[in-house]
Amino acid sequence: MQKLHFSRKEKILFLDNFGSLINAGIPIVRALQIIYFQSENKHIQDTSVYFKQAIESGQNIIQVCESLPKIFSPFDRAMFEMGEATGKMGQVITLITEREEKQQDLERKVKQALIYPVSIILVAIGMVVTIMTYVVPKIEKIYQDSHVNLPPLTQFIISASHFLRSEWAYLGIGIVLCIIGFIFALRNPRFRYGFDRYILTIPIFGSLIRKKILIIFTEFLATLLNAGILINRSLSIVRTGMENTYYETEIDAIILDIKAGKTLSAALGGEYIERKIRGETIGDNEVGFKRRIACFPIELSMSVKIGEQTGSLAHMLEKIAVRYNKDVDATIKGLSSMIEPIIIIGIGGIVGVIIMAIMLPFFNMVNVIH
Repeated sequence: MQKLHFSRKEKILFLDNFGSLINAGIPIVRALQIIYFQSENKHIQDTSVYFKQAIESGQNIIQVCESLPKIFSPFDRAMFEMGEATGKMGQVITLITEREEKQQDLERKVKQALIYPVSIILVAIGMVVTIMTYVVPKIEKIYQDSHVNLPPLTQFIISASHFLRSEWAYLGIGIVLCIIGFIFALRNPRFRYGFDRYILTIPIFGSLIRKKILIIFTEFLATLLNAGILINRSLSIVRTGMENTYYETEIDAIILDIKAGKTLSAALGGEYIERKIRGETIGDNEVGFKRRIACFPIELSMSVKIGEQTGSLAHMLEKIAVRYNKDVDATIKGLSSMIEPIIIIGIGGIVGVIIMAIMLPFFNMVNVIH
């Protein structure tokens, strides 16, 4: 049964029903029975049965979640632990459900932002392949029958057409091998770290990915702090949800700084800003400080400092998360208008060069006849 898996949508549905029943005062085992009979989804039914059998055998919810690591993250397990310790399991399940819904909404927004440019690029690739495999060979035959001298650019396009038509199988295998090689390379920690750092520098999309990570950081941390979990433990749990090894490494360093006695705001880069304002020499640590600020913007550390001074750190993190969500919404809304002209110009340029190259000898033939 440990091979059970959920989509995020199924997980939200299961937790939503589970939390509602627990909040209504229904015992856990009875709630799981109700979920099983009410649901028509096999994954939810199987999970309900597994939960019920495990709890009846003497396990608690935390142990059940630990046996299903692909469904329940360290964040979920920490929240369940808090719910069991405080006797507020229903409220905790509701918090987890809300967090999953926010994550689903954020992922949906990012995917929507990527669908348009990716679809346009795929259409462009289809157009180029069609021209190179069907149009170019027909025009090449006309030139062969006419015995005309072809310009270098036209010869290059025709050679590329020959290669594409004769070696398409090897080309396809090569692409598949590259994809497989890339997937295996991502398992190498050094390569994954470099790749995760590189994607943050991609124009437009890098900023979008960075804000998505910061939303996860601030929302997760706010939820955990509100639940009463200590800052070091909260940061360790948040680290597991980053999905970016570059940020994970920086959070590891932040945890060490906090253990050394620094505040969260100072560890996020506030110390560097204050020392620069005072005109102090930073020394060899400046590179590390700049990297930290590149990950966590100055306004984040300043807002966190205000939260620390006023005793409202979790509330301040929630406000920051809302702000970043608004930034992501604004970026996505303007993305089409920003990318569309770039893509159109790029595609038009490529197709235009190919058409010009294959049609130039034809126009020369017409001029010679006249």
